[in-house]
Amino acid sequence: MEVERTPSRPDRGVAAVMPSHGDVPSPELVAGVLEHVGTLLIVDDGSDRTTAARLDAIATTDGVELVRLPRRRGKGSAVRAGVEHLLARRFPPRAVLLIDADGQHPPAAIPLFLAAGRAADVVVGDRFGNLGAMPLQRRVANLATQRLFQLVTGCAVRDTQNGMRLLRGRALESLPPGGYEAETRHLRRVLRDGLTVAWAPVPALYGDERSSFRAWRDGARVLWAVVRPAAPASPSPGRSPLPEPSRSARRWRSAFRGTRATAPPEPQARTAAP
Repeated sequence: MEVERTPSRPDRGVAAVMPSHGDVPSPELVAGVLEHVGTLLIVDDGSDRTTAARLDAIATTDGVELVRLPRRRGKGSAVRAGVEHLLARRFPPRAVLLIDADGQHPPAAIPLFLAAGRAADVVVGDRFGNLGAMPLQRRVANLATQRLFQLVTGCAVRDTQNGMRLLRGRALESLPPGGYEAETRHLRRVLRDGLTVAWAPVPALYGDERSSFRAWRDGARVLWAVVRPAAPASPSPGRSPLPEPSRSARRWRSAFRGTRATAPPEPQARTAAP
């Protein structure tokens, strides 16, 4: 599966957060992201000195910023720190794109996320149309996690483990800390809270890059994030707690109203954030 690259202007109302622990994004990846968004914020999650120095060099690029965590806290915590940094601005972005530094997430797919994000609170990359390109072990694990997630939540979902995502609105307020399991916990939260989730097709890219995912330890944490009892919602300051949904509402939600984006719709007039 290939994603066609189409010329576009950067959307200044969208920022990208790129967590990094030992990964240095290529110049092509950085340039590709900046073709579509106003800012690329790299979060250095306690990398070694050599990696840190290389990230410092990349941060001199126009449109690139760097946030450094003093020690490794995990991918979820790095993403949360990056989003909080962006939301603390005088003019925060209206949406945040999450993209990895190792090259597995293609910048050419970003327009699909932006298009789907016009009607959805969360857009998740969907590699399930390209399952044959996944290593067998990853394919089995991802399919098993998807089926278990559906069984636990009652929601029809696609690729629950893809970290390429677009978040906006209330979805930016509920990011949990932690490692790779934070992505699963966040998806459960937004579905529980009734937010709209859409899916954007992306290719399954697996090369020779080094992954910081630790199969047994991180895999067990992801599994626990799927099956653990859901914690009660924690309202943001100034926000009233969400009421418990009725039985009919829960049945309706389980039918799931997220859509799978296939191509960007015709451009629509909208007011972008400053």
